[in-house]
This record gives sequence, C-alpha cells and structure tokens, in this order.
Amino acid sequence: MEFTIDRDELIQGLYLTQGIVERRTTIPILANVMVESSGDGVSMSATDQEVGVRRRCEAKVKKKGALTASARKLYEIVRECPVGSIVVRSLENTWIELASGKSRFKIVGLDPKEFPAMPTASRDRDDQQTVTVPVVMLREMIQRTLFAVSSDETRMNLSGIFFERPEPTKLRIVATDGHRLSMITRAVDAGTSASGVIIPRKGVAEISKVIEQGDDAVQIALQGGVAHASRGLVELSMRLVEGEFPDYKQVVPQKSKSRLRVGVEPLLAALRRVSIVSSERTRGVKLQMNASVLEVSSINPDIGEATDEIAVEYDGEPMSIGFNAKYLMDLLGVLAESSQVEIGFNDEVSPGVIRCEGDQDFLYVVMPMRL
Repeated sequence: MEFTIDRDELIQGLYLTQGIVERRTTIPILANVMVESSGDGVSMSATDQEVGVRRRCEAKVKKKGALTASARKLYEIVRECPVGSIVVRSLENTWIELASGKSRFKIVGLDPKEFPAMPTASRDRDDQQTVTVPVVMLREMIQRTLFAVSSDETRMNLSGIFFERPEPTKLRIVATDGHRLSMITRAVDAGTSASGVIIPRKGVAEISKVIEQGDDAVQIALQGGVAHASRGLVELSMRLVEGEFPDYKQVVPQKSKSRLRVGVEPLLAALRRVSIVSSERTRGVKLQMNASVLEVSSINPDIGEATDEIAVEYDGEPMSIGFNAKYLMDLLGVLAESSQVEIGFNDEVSPGVIRCEGDQDFLYVVMPMRL
C-alpha cells in the first residue's frame, strides 16, 4: 500500500482515534489505527470494541491496501512533521514507512486481518430510529449534561447519557450520578416518539469531538444495541449501555416554596473562593439566604473557614442549606457568565432545582448535604 496525504489532513484523521484506542490492553491490535486506501482516498478506523470511529481522508493513492500502526505513536510522528505532504507506504513483515521532506520513519505494524470489524449503519433495517440534530444544539445539550454522568463503574445504568424522544418533535437527554441530575430538551425535526437509550460516556465524549466546530447537522441512528453518529466524513459507532435508566421524572420537585435569583458569574466566583478551604472529600459549602444577600461559607477544622456575600433576589423565608460546591460549579462553568439562574428550594433537606432564566427546557437538580 502507498499513498500521499497532506499532513494536516492526516492529523485530523488521527486526532479522532486518540480517545478511543486503549492505553493498556491485553489485545495489542486495539492500540492501533487501521488505515485503508482505496481509489478515492483513505479511511482511518479505531475501536475498543465498545466505541469505534471511522474517518475518510483525501489522499493520492498509488497502491491500494491496508495497514495498522500504533495510533498514538503515529499521531506523535505526524504532528512533528513539517507542513506539506507525507508519503505512507507498507513494507514487508507489516513494517510501515513515513516520508516527510528529509525525514524518514519506519515503525512496526500489526497484521490488518487481526483488526476487529466495526458495525456500520444500514439504511434498510426496519428497526432503525434516526434523528438529525443541528451541531450547535447538540453541542450545547452534551455540554450541559456530560459532567453529571456517574464515574462509578458498578452503576452501569448511570454510566452514560439517556437519549429519548418524549414527543415526535422533541429530543431530550438526561444524565445523573445519583447526587445531581441534568436534563435538557430541544425541538428537532418531526419523527416518531421513541423510548430512551443510554449512550456510554465515552461515546458521547467522542461525539463532542466530532462536533467541536461548525454549524451543520449530525445524524444519530439507533439499530438494535448500537448507536451510530455520522457527520460529513466521520462515522462513530457505540454499543448502548444495558440496563434501565432511573425514572428521572420522580426526582424533579414539582414546586418550590422559595426562589433565589443570582448571576452566574458572581455565584461561581464566590463558590470558587469559599471552596478553597472546604474538605477535599465532600467540598461542602453552606448557602445562607435572605431577601437581598446570599452568604456562601465553608468551615474546615483542618484548614480554616471562609465566607463571601453577593447580592441576590430571594423570595422566601430566610434559610440555610448545604451543597457540594463541585456540583454547583460544574453546572455554572458551562453556562454563559452573563446569564442568570433561578434556584428553587423547599427546605434544608430537599433537592434544589436550578433553571436558566429564559430557558424552561433545561433544569439541574442537586441533592443537599448536611454540614
């Protein structure tokens, strides 16, 4: 196999493989990227057998074929090559040669026949459900939910984001780790209402990379136990998480007795300052509210204490409630600094409900903690 490709084009193809290939694996081929050349270009694929990516790249193909090489090492080499064309060719015994200007590299590959097959989307299947989502919209939806996914590997049903279509013209995604829940709903093209599926955290993170820029659309297709996301030259495949997602509707309080209105920027700044002295394990802070002032405080016997005050609008009886500061800062960090949030409370032991003013289709529920 032999082809010539622009360095930047090759970097773009290899970039998407970096988050998928396994750093430590008992199956060596899973650390490799598969490069296949055909008449109109090359495709680059990587998989960990749960999530896979394939990207088409423009190239001048001299000889068709396939090869596999360490995805990380190949990416490092190409990144250091000068701007211009790179010639890639396969040698005997699965060795690979790269030539860029006066630089030459020879690296060891593995037999491409060992590379596992990746599932591909079929347009003819009767069980396929598809939705087309504008990139800007999906980027916002993922940004506001991915941080709330559980990192506890024993709770598989919380290890991904829940995608569903509650109405034919709505897409909703929900994430929770049992301590906080983030839910966002947006209008999409008409389709059919569909029961929800859980897309794994790693798969959603890779979708985020694919939609980092641009304002076109991405298509998500569900077939059996696999989700496919495609945009332009890139296709992602990921096995869905097995298990039943919790009934998130039961977690959301229907009413709030008290409401606090505050700017994102001053609240985030106060939490960052006060949480410096909080416990490394619990990150606990206390919110003390009255009609016009919010006092944020933290006491840590091993370090000291801190307080901060910010101007707010508060509708309710004076009260204090404790929260994990990280749970609040994770949300505020993905919102526009100039925006305002409304936090609803019932009492010191009930969850708080945070909404962005002017966006009733997004909410964040966070459980309180005793301090």
